[in-house]
Amino acid sequence: MTDAMVDAGPSMTCLDHWFDNTIRFTSPVQLANVNSTSFERDPFLTPDELTLYFSSARAGSMGGDTWVATRTAITASFGTPVRSTSFSTTGNETKASITADGLYAVVGSDQAGGNGGVDVWETSRAATNASWSALNRVHVMSVDTAASDHDPMVSASGLHLYDAPDAPGMQHIALATRPSRTANFGAAATISELDSGTGDADPSITADERIIVFSSNRTSAFTGGNLWYATRTSASVAFSTPRIVPDVNTNNNDGDPHLSADGCRLYFGRDGGIADWELFVATAQ
Repeated sequence: MTDAMVDAGPSMTCLDHWFDNTIRFTSPVQLANVNSTSFERDPFLTPDELTLYFSSARAGSMGGDTWVATRTAITASFGTPVRSTSFSTTGNETKASITADGLYAVVGSDQAGGNGGVDVWETSRAATNASWSALNRVHVMSVDTAASDHDPMVSASGLHLYDAPDAPGMQHIALATRPSRTANFGAAATISELDSGTGDADPSITADERIIVFSSNRTSAFTGGNLWYATRTSASVAFSTPRIVPDVNTNNNDGDPHLSADGCRLYFGRDGGIADWELFVATAQ
């Protein structure tokens, strides 16, 4: 090994670049085979990025429903999306997210039986090849308010639930916690360091909860909503001052982010194109 190789040290990962604020992206591209003449929003991908969940009112929906597409490799295109019967109802479904083990999920839905508007619903299964239980609110009753509780994002562990309620005040990012998978979540509390007072939503959290990407209407060089991020040294401390995500924002509305497990790909929605919102991906340089 040469002295130059020793001095260079280990190469930085995409996650390292998020933490030191040097992350950069190539130009975003639309996800092939996924977008339609309806809206596509709220992408969530499994940790291996081979299964994509998103909301759409495309043909075959009963409103806004959860749709699923799969692929064989990260470098491959997704196949034709199919409607998820487990995560869809006669109401309107929005964001769906799943724990790292694939056994617990939360879904935003305005179906009958909630507290009002869009509420957080949950489902679980005994194994990844088993059927999901019927959507219910057993453990999330305290999270749901009389207003709409948008964009539920469950942590990898299933013990933390991030969402974006639209009351009180402007939409903001909040966090609810519980001590175990069998316990109920408590009420969601505003994450004050992320609250701009202008409207903040769409939280996407890494597995260790040290990086959060979200949408915000706060002032930037662009009009409309944009994608922002914040970091922290552990899941038990406050986030840093938010920064705008470089290279991906436009004067359209950019929102609904989902960050890959390695931090190298950012999936998101953009309002503008064939019809309404469409899904894009940007890759770290």
